[in-house]
Amino acid sequence: MSRFIRPLLLVSLCAGVCACAPVATGPASPQAQTGAGALPVVEARAQTAPVGDPADSDDPAIWVDAAEPARSFVIATRKEGGLTVFDLKGKTIQDLNPGGVRYNNVDLVRGFRLGDETVDLAVTSDRKGDRVAAFVIDPQTRTLRDVTSPATPLLFSPGPGTDGKRTAYGLAAYRTAAGEDRVLVSQNGFPVVGEFELYDDGQGVSVRPVRRLELPAALPGLTVDDPQFEGMVVDAEQGAAFLGQEQIGVWRWDLDGRRSVLLDQVAPLAPRLHADVEGLTLVRGSGGRGYLLVSSQGSNAYAVYSRDGKRYFGSFQVTAGRDLVQDSDGADVVLAPLGSDYPGGLLVVQDGEAGGAEGQTNFKLVSWADVERALNLPDVR
Repeated sequence: MSRFIRPLLLVSLCAGVCACAPVATGPASPQAQTGAGALPVVEARAQTAPVGDPADSDDPAIWVDAAEPARSFVIATRKEGGLTVFDLKGKTIQDLNPGGVRYNNVDLVRGFRLGDETVDLAVTSDRKGDRVAAFVIDPQTRTLRDVTSPATPLLFSPGPGTDGKRTAYGLAAYRTAAGEDRVLVSQNGFPVVGEFELYDDGQGVSVRPVRRLELPAALPGLTVDDPQFEGMVVDAEQGAAFLGQEQIGVWRWDLDGRRSVLLDQVAPLAPRLHADVEGLTLVRGSGGRGYLLVSSQGSNAYAVYSRDGKRYFGSFQVTAGRDLVQDSDGADVVLAPLGSDYPGGLLVVQDGEAGGAEGQTNFKLVSWADVERALNLPDVR
């Protein structure tokens, strides 16, 4: 790992088919919880068409069109299926698959200087290629164009021909106070997160290493087979990153590198999260207010915390008719009003068993206002 500058060890504990149209609600999967102790259930407003092997829906990112909010769209990974772009009805706009990739997580970079242009980027972790791939977002056509530099380096592995292990896994992007665009990328199979700067190397978007974070691989009382992180999100206003360690819990890491704190743990050590901890996203409200949303994959639920991660507000489930969202991976949310269907904001979640069918995945689109009502959440706009 000599490619990383200023290595850190921070340990601090505290208690294949791409269909082109959305699908109608289907009647197949297990029901949401009922009876005493049941979680609130939120009904999705729309969903994408299901896909199967080799495509595998995973992580979404919502691009907001400030000029025409109803034309906003979602960019999402489908692993070996590449990337997909879909509108707010769940209808496919573009499927982009260069082949030989495994795109795991995706995030957005606004206002990136590329050549003589200022563009918005979608950046994704390529688990098979062990790199960060970058795509220019065309707001007019709502499509993507690959602008990854051919010289972009491998992130964790010593050379090409990897088996997808020990390579790039989760990803989250942010901009520093100094205006540098950076990504956090986790390493599959290890409790390691690398931080990299995005830059234009003259051939396209590349990365260079900044630093490395390593956290504990296990905790007493837990059986941990895979200690890696996947779901991650950065709150630059707070100066913190939130890191989901799949079989351990949620960490807060101060971006100044001074400390890392385990905010919540998975069962049986704590009751709110059930392994795997997957997608993490922030509801970014005004005045520093908001929420941290965590996918509790093992309980088919989403846990809602205060924006700093210190207070728990409750959990909820998502359905589309009788189709309960299960084994959920990534999620993203924005509070911006996006037309008549989502005047209070939009939440997009991955469904690991679309229609209740094993081996099929898709994305569900949920009104954030419906989540607020279900959990009686304070308005943070």
